[in-house]
Amino acid sequence: MIVDDHAGAREMIRQVLDFPGVTVLECASGEEAVQRVQIFKPDWVTMDVRMQGLNGIDATESLRKKFPGARVVFFSNDNSPQIHRAALKAGAAAFFGKEQCDELRNFISPGAIQTSGPAKSGGKSK
Repeated sequence: MIVDDHAGAREMIRQVLDFPGVTVLECASGEEAVQRVQIFKPDWVTMDVRMQGLNGIDATESLRKKFPGARVVFFSNDNSPQIHRAALKAGAAAFFGKEQCDELRNFISPGAIQTSGPAKSGGKSK
């Protein structure tokens, strides 16, 4: 599931995460993601931080309450330490800046082995 209020960002993420045999659902808002998560039941969710209406932090908390199996990865231009902490507290598995497309792809790759260890924060905080 790709959650971002900008169509261009969703398309870019879709291209980065173009894996054979993987179905992707795009959501243009946090509200839409929360409404659709129990029906779609995603393995992974890429989540933007700043969106109109329900922001990514609040959407992640609500989404994970409805479907705890979803692993949320924040993918955002807002790379501040406060946002990192809030994302991890909300239940994020990782946080990547939008300049880290390759790292995001490697992290979510169907062949990648993910452990249940501590959450990952990609890149440097600004």
